[in-house]
Amino acid sequence: MVSRTQRIENMFIEDGFNILYISRTHESTLEWLATHRLLIPSTFCSNHEDGNQIMSKIQDPTKADSFKFRCPVCRSTKTLRWNSVFFGHKLTLMEAVQIIFYYFIFQIPINQVSRQLKATEKAIGKLYSKMRGIVSLYIEDLKIGRSLGVSTMDDNGNQTIGIVEIDETLVTHHNGDQMWVFGIFDRRTKELWCWPVEDRTAETLIPLIVSSVEPGARIYSDGWASYSSLAQYGFEHQVVLHVNGFGSGENTTNGIESCWSELKRLMKHSQGIQVNSNDPIGSLREHVNLGIWRRSVQHEDAVESLVSIINTYYA
Repeated sequence: MVSRTQRIENMFIEDGFNILYISRTHESTLEWLATHRLLIPSTFCSNHEDGNQIMSKIQDPTKADSFKFRCPVCRSTKTLRWNSVFFGHKLTLMEAVQIIFYYFIFQIPINQVSRQLKATEKAIGKLYSKMRGIVSLYIEDLKIGRSLGVSTMDDNGNQTIGIVEIDETLVTHHNGDQMWVFGIFDRRTKELWCWPVEDRTAETLIPLIVSSVEPGARIYSDGWASYSSLAQYGFEHQVVLHVNGFGSGENTTNGIESCWSELKRLMKHSQGIQVNSNDPIGSLREHVNLGIWRRSVQHEDAVESLVSIINTYYA
């Protein structure tokens, strides 16, 4: 029997080989980018007060991308990459497509990509960082206006209470300090929401729970003292004492414990967790959200999912 991990890797390999074939030439790369709306067909010229003058795409063999945008009135030009995820990067479009939709999905180390593509580690790292930020923003936006642990109605009109599991886990260290992530797992939807936290006090964790979990939901947790007041906020709180394991039957936190194992594997695969010293919480959030996205695409096309995310922010 093929394991879930192997199924995920097989999916990435299949998609990856397609991308390597698609990006084999400049022409095939441009065609794929246009089909997936990753390069805009036209834009507006900023030199005109009304803002309605369209710049058309024209051929220019002197440009690396073979095309540019030009205003027919004032003759000003813009790069073909204007208002796209590739803007500001000097890599060829073939290289950029391979990095984003193959190497980034595989989470292949930057130094290895540099050797294979003969591109600088700085340029590759810049794209990796950009994609982590876009995926992280997408995962955060998915939470807006939603809650976990929402109750449902069965066919007979009976209400079924929503159930979530909560926990914190140590994921890495920075300057000698432990860096923790708090998570909420919804048993019905299998969603996992996470937040890097500076501490595990009730003052930090309770607001995250109250703002993210449907009032009246049942919450399973371990015996961490910070959770002791949850019943005061209208939740049905069940404690699973880990001295006896992670529980059994419904009285368990096995769901979120399993998520932690999977998430850490997805985060640490090949590269490890590289925390930015200037913003350790923010950079850890990006790594965590990238792991959550990787977890969520195990049953769908990872390349198409990433295309959709990019199109969300680069219309």
